[in-house]
Parts: sequence; structure tokens; C-alpha cells
Amino acid sequence: MWCPMISLVNEFSALLDTCTLVPIALCDLFLRLAEDPAMYKPKWSQSILQELSSVLQSPKFHLSPEKARYRIESMQSAFPEAMVAGYEPLIDVMSNHEGDRHVLAAAVYGKVDATVTLNQRHFPDDQLSRFGIERLTPDAFLTHQWHLDEALVMSRLAAQSTACEKELRSHIVLLEKMAPGFGSLVRSTLDSF
Repeated sequence: MWCPMISLVNEFSALLDTCTLVPIALCDLFLRLAEDPAMYKPKWSQSILQELSSVLQSPKFHLSPEKARYRIESMQSAFPEAMVAGYEPLIDVMSNHEGDRHVLAAAVYGKVDATVTLNQRHFPDDQLSRFGIERLTPDAFLTHQWHLDEALVMSRLAAQSTACEKELRSHIVLLEKMAPGFGSLVRSTLDSF
């Protein structure tokens, strides 16, 4: 089976759905993989970032408005080219789940290769494939990145664990909860040394 992620690695773009941006460890790793030399180009929309802000301030995550705003402004500052704008006229012609039509419209307008989401039900394959967009879970996305350049991914993981002041193995255990296949690959590599 042909995998679009293998062709033109740094030209590959992925729209990151809100659910992939909420867990800070996962979001941080996605963004580290997009830093120079970039493995892919991240994309998002103002609607996705507004939803992210609401979720971060919800009772479940209880970030203050200032901390949520700081996190989002930091993302925007680091990746100003990630913002997809002008997609709004497409929202009404999308036929996926009504609540996530804005996400698919942004993906189509932004000409992304994939949407990274945990929400399979709102993004059926047949709705995405007609636009040439693949749906990937965070686990599948990170696993693809690992297979493309294991050394680069490992260096980004090491930098992330250092920045978090965590031992690398314990950091991998945390990521494995969100991306089990990817975490298992990384852990087995570490265990072989």
C-alpha cells in the first residue's frame, strides 16, 4: 500500500484537530517534529484554536484564560504559516458530522495531506478520501514519523524529555498512554541498548 507520508517528507502537511492539541506532551511533540528540519507542516484554523482554548479552560483541564491564551499564542508565533484562513465558505458543502465540518473545510482549503484526529466517527474515510485527505490517529501519525526518521524523532523526544525535566524512559511511558504503538516502538528501541 502506498503511503503519502513517504513522498516529499517536509512537504507533507497535516491539520491537527483539537483533540490532538489538548494533551501538552502530545502537542509539544507534534510541534517539535515540525521544527527545522521539519518532518511535516502543521496546520490549524482559528476555529480549532478557539475550541482548544475552550477545552483547556474547561473544568476537566482548568487552565486559566491567560495560560490558555499564552499556549495558543506561542503555537501561533512559532508556526505563523500553520493558520488556514478563508475556508469558511466550504463549511456548508462538507458532508461529514455537522460539528466538525469546519475542520474538514479547513483541511480541504489548506490542501493538507492528512487530518490528525482521534475522532473516526466525525471524519469517515469516504468523506476524506474524495478530497485526497487521509485520517490518521496521533499514534499512526507518530509511528509514520518514526519509520521515516527514527534518529530525528528520537532526538526530538530526548530534547522534549530534557525540557520537561523527565527521564526519557518515563517520558516515553507518558506518551505511550496517548500513542501506544509509537510508545512501544520507542521503548523497544531504548530497551535494545
